Amino acid sequence: MRQILLIILIFFLGQTSFAQTDFVFLSIDSKLISEIQIITPNGESGIRENYTFFKYRYWLGEIDTVSMTIVDRSEPVKSKRKKIEYQKYGACDSTINKIRNNAYYWKIRSDIDKVARQEIGNRNDEFNNFRNSESNRIKDFSNKCQDEFKIEVSELKKQLLKEIQRIKKEKINRYNKLKTSPESIDSTEIASFLNTFDLCDTDLKSIELIILQNPADFVTSIDKLSDSQFFTFTLKLDDFPADTKISGMKNSLKNVVKKSKRKRKTIRKLKTRKANKI
Repeated sequence: MRQILLIILIFFLGQTSFAQTDFVFLSIDSKLISEIQIITPNGESGIRENYTFFKYRYWLGEIDTVSMTIVDRSEPVKSKRKKIEYQKYGACDSTINKIRNNAYYWKIRSDIDKVARQEIGNRNDEFNNFRNSESNRIKDFSNKCQDEFKIEVSELKKQLLKEIQRIKKEKINRYNKLKTSPESIDSTEIASFLNTFDLCDTDLKSIELIILQNPADFVTSIDKLSDSQFFTFTLKLDDFPADTKISGMKNSLKNVVKKSKRKRKTIRKLKTRKANKI
């Protein structure tokens, strides 16, 4: 009999423990940059996720531990302006899913974009189009619990990183061709390069080789760019690595007989990146 009672007690405690993780408490302080808290009960304390919301995106900040007394309506926590009130939701309620999944998605997107910016440049149309097309299929943040949603985002992350490496490999191959066969590069190929030139080390090394080895074809190519294309191009010319032969590039362009306002502007814009820039 005592064994039966013990089994029943263990079963009851197990159900109670599960129930504690089956719901959360939510508070939203609406303002220009809204502040949101999600508290997951854990006995007498709770795990609090602190989010902010701005321009349709949630961002997860600090995660800390708090006493569960703060969700008791009879003991509201007072901020400087007003009470912070909590409402009870299921742990996989669509509102909770939307906040957690949105924040997780944009955090991963931010991490991926940092890798892309370093490896292939942040204005790479080929990658950006691929990223947006692949990302659109998982932007329904409300319908899945976060554990399930994280699996999908993990697969997306692998795809995007793989695409970044594919594009980077193409850029490296192009650089190697410029380095080993400069005589095979003409103004047509340079014009094609300028269409995909972006702010990453591989492309910056490539443009260095082009200016040093094919300055006349380079000047011909930049003169054929539209005003907006040339302006965008010049924005990338003050961020070369410290070991770039800036003086050699400038002299190479100065030796081009053809008169060109864009040639002169390019010479003025050629600079190494600032020392404090990451």
